[in-house]
Amino acid sequence: MTLSKMRELRHASVRRVIGVLAPLAMAAACAPAVPDDKIFTLTWGKLGIGYESFVGTRNDCVMAASVVTRDASGREQPMPALSASRFKSCMRARGWEPVAGGYSAPLGYDVRIVD
Repeated sequence: MTLSKMRELRHASVRRVIGVLAPLAMAAACAPAVPDDKIFTLTWGKLGIGYESFVGTRNDCVMAASVVTRDASGREQPMPALSASRFKSCMRARGWEPVAGGYSAPLGYDVRIVD
């Protein structure tokens, strides 16, 4: 294979990659951004208490602070939503405090904040 033929193939490959990635980049750029305050990212700590206890308490507080939200057509939203103030109050009432580097939600257990 000649050098010019190899260059042609490489340029064709680059064009294909750009052709695939460009629409994906445009879609990502046009997608509505989720504001940081709508994603619950606090980490929690309680001296001498392990992760299992945190998960149990967190689940209880998520249930206690859950609120029903509906989309524009009136259907209930599938992802859990909760009141941030009610959740924080529940966690603090059980002795947990927001701390840097504390425990966070297990993967896949994200919730939306509605107030």
